[in-house]
Amino acid sequence: IKESEEVRVIESISEDGKPKKKKIRTRVIKKIKGDKQEVTKIETVEEDDKQPETSVTVEEVPVEEEQPEHIKESEEVRVIESVSEDGKPKKKKIRTRVIKKIKGDKQEVTKIETVEED
Repeated sequence: IKESEEVRVIESISEDGKPKKKKIRTRVIKKIKGDKQEVTKIETVEEDDKQPETSVTVEEVPVEEEQPEHIKESEEVRVIESVSEDGKPKKKKIRTRVIKKIKGDKQEVTKIETVEED
């Protein structure tokens, strides 16, 4: 159960020049029932010289499930050996890391490539 409350105060001047105060209190209560979420809104309006008016609305909405995030990592290392122009052997190491984050129907791919040369 999640509850939140908001209070708004509106001050205005009436037609006869007197200051008027209007207080609107809104409470929202969210309850999860199975695969549905019940949202109850209670709104109370208080005005000077009047009885407070309260309205209650209840609606059921499907629960938006927080989908878990899947992370897949892979790493590939390639070593390239070659001979330079002056006859010395050269080594080049290329490391490629791929990180895939999958959340729901969204996929984020990060590719990190590191090149080391001797």
